[in-house]
Amino acid sequence: MNELLILIQAHNEEKQIQQCVQSIKDLTIPGNIKSELYVILDRCTDNTKELVKQCGVNVLEKGFVGEHVCTSANNITYALEQIKFGDFILKVDADVQQVPRDALVELFEHLQGDIKRVSSEAKPKSGKFWLDFLFWLRELNYRFAPMGEEPRGAFCLFERKTVSAIDGFSKDKPSWDTAFDLKIKEKGWKVKKVNSVCVTEKRNFTVRSLVNHQLNEGKYRKQLGIGFKRTLLHSLFRFRLFVLYGYLMTSFNS
Repeated sequence: MNELLILIQAHNEEKQIQQCVQSIKDLTIPGNIKSELYVILDRCTDNTKELVKQCGVNVLEKGFVGEHVCTSANNITYALEQIKFGDFILKVDADVQQVPRDALVELFEHLQGDIKRVSSEAKPKSGKFWLDFLFWLRELNYRFAPMGEEPRGAFCLFERKTVSAIDGFSKDKPSWDTAFDLKIKEKGWKVKKVNSVCVTEKRNFTVRSLVNHQLNEGKYRKQLGIGFKRTLLHSLFRFRLFVLYGYLMTSFNS
């Protein structure tokens, strides 16, 4: 019987962690799969830990070990080092709130052959009209933007042996999923976003955090070696002009 390790990474997610855990616990697991669910507590200073324990799931806690370029890459690497269970890994962000019950079954159907990472579609919601409108515009144009059909990082499935084959995650690189996919493609393999599976993410952005998020993403794209033209089109098509600004500032300062 194959083993599935489900990892939810959480940093101060007390407002939404229980709904996320419940959505994952409600998933239909394929009959030939044995699963275990862990929540990785990454430097939490709120009540996330206590709320997770109320859900009755496994907890893996990381201490304050300094700043990381890519927290997600370090979280997943740490979990795989500590937990030997799991041929397959389902990585979930704690802001994922609504997941179709058969989402996992469908992802498994696509994780075959030379396809080494699959993800769902992910639609963000904030509860704020102006921000949800921006999200809607962004998603409307996403299909036409560069990397529009690339997998997302919020709800994705891959094999542990794939991580070993690419010599692990790039812990010194930002955007763990993009860096992961680039290493997969260097091996001649493929990645895939399964558009028929869609999860909802609860995004608690303010104007300031939204701008900072885009600036950082622009910086990350430059560090990952993604070209200017691709970043320009990404920024224009997806109404994310601060991504371009962050990219250019990183270029000028390097």
